[in-house]
Amino acid sequence: MYRYIITLGELKKLQNRGNVVLVDIREGEDYRRGHIPGAISVPYDEEPVFLEHFKKTGTIVLCCDRGNLSTRATARMRRAGYPAYSLCGGYEAYARFQK
Repeated sequence: MYRYIITLGELKKLQNRGNVVLVDIREGEDYRRGHIPGAISVPYDEEPVFLEHFKKTGTIVLCCDRGNLSTRATARMRRAGYPAYSLCGGYEAYARFQK
C-alpha cells in the first residue's frame, strides 16, 4: 500500500505533464477554505458513489488533510483497478510548503 504515496514534488511533475487528476477528498467546507490549485472536490464521505466519479485511465492523486484518509481511499481504489496515488502529508504539507 505505501508504494502508492507520492510527494509534492512528484505531483508537480505529473501536473506539468498534464496527465493527472488531483482529487481533494475532504469535506466540501474544508475544500472551500483552501485547496491545492487544480484540485477537484469529491468528498470521500460520498462513499457509495465515490468511485463512480472516476475513469480507470490516467493518474489519480488523492489529497486529504494529512494523508491518512487518502492512503486508505487509494488502497480501495487500487483494489478496484484505478491508477490512484495518495499525496504524502495531504493539504497540510502543501500549506506548509507555501509559507
